[in-house]
Amino acid sequence: MRTGFPVFFRLVGRTIFCSRGTFGRLTVRRAVKMSVVIPGVFLGQVVHRAAFVLDDLLFPGYKQIDVKEPVFILGVPRSGTTHLHRLMARDTTNFTTMTTWEMVIAPSIVERKLILGLAALDEKLLGGAGHEALVKLDEWAFRGVQKIHKVTLFEPEEDDIVLFPIFASMFLFFLFPFPEELWHLARFDTETPIDDRHRIMSFYKACVQRHLYVHGTEKRFLSKNPAMSPKIDSIDAYFPDSKVICNVRNPYQALPSLMSFLSFNFDRFDNDRQGNRFRDLILDMAGHWYRYPAERLPKWPKSRATFLTYDRLSADPKQCIMEIYDSFGISMTPEFEAFLTREQEKARTYKSKHSYSLADIDLTPEQVLEDFKDVFERFGFEQDHAVTHGSKSR
Repeated sequence: MRTGFPVFFRLVGRTIFCSRGTFGRLTVRRAVKMSVVIPGVFLGQVVHRAAFVLDDLLFPGYKQIDVKEPVFILGVPRSGTTHLHRLMARDTTNFTTMTTWEMVIAPSIVERKLILGLAALDEKLLGGAGHEALVKLDEWAFRGVQKIHKVTLFEPEEDDIVLFPIFASMFLFFLFPFPEELWHLARFDTETPIDDRHRIMSFYKACVQRHLYVHGTEKRFLSKNPAMSPKIDSIDAYFPDSKVICNVRNPYQALPSLMSFLSFNFDRFDNDRQGNRFRDLILDMAGHWYRYPAERLPKWPKSRATFLTYDRLSADPKQCIMEIYDSFGISMTPEFEAFLTREQEKARTYKSKHSYSLADIDLTPEQVLEDFKDVFERFGFEQDHAVTHGSKSR
């Protein structure tokens, strides 16, 4: 079995007893961090599991919710998925999406209602002082990553996090970097055993139903999750009327940005990159996440799937989203259109603080072009590295 607490206990066992020669070799610094992480993860998921049981007892109606025409934003990370997600999430007339705090702290209905109730009391009795304290704590906790990827408990985030309670999230690899245990998730449809695929997708769908139970069944669920890129057939099977937006970006730009972001998170847990081995593992994953959607999505009706290039989204986000809405048959409110007009002006002056290059990851343009030649040709990306060098990132 590759889900649930059996996975967690195997990962802990590897960490403590069998980490020599792996990405997660147990140095003193890593041991200190894991002495906090392991009990924290275990206790957190025990609480969530108990809350899920209470959901079944107190709010069984969530199971009957029909998840109607959800929209999934996926693609290789660092291809504009966050930018698109946070723009579309502002259309609260049509969409609802998961925020970081909901996934990390309150994935269950019980937990969410409890926290929303406490927030209401804080506002009524303390004038929101508790919320202000949390905002300051949030800013401090995520201060190190902001120039690469804006993270906050209160913003929409990629919902792979919600799979933590069954230990089936790709994010677990930062904590427990053992490919033998987790890397099947990077090729989900083709390498995860069918029974595990069913457990994972069923759990994910139940989390979406819980979310809609709290936020309104009349809305479409909006997901941003690059780790859905290897799950195209699974999305189709479990959400047969879903829509998919696959963001794509020139590999010259996407790969070094991706490696910079993932290496930052990987290093936070004192993992060992083992020279270029970690880089090569990520490049292999990126290749599959480019190619698998490009292979599978063209077989879907055009009204259900579209590709969006990073450059187009950066240059003209309003037009891109209007085209997506038109293709998917979604009505746009005047308020949201006005919001997009304002965002269009911001896009013209946006400049990322995140710097990266192929040289940073010991790659040459020639190597990238050779390894990703089919990707360049499939999406018509510029093959002259000098033309693409220095593009901004989101």
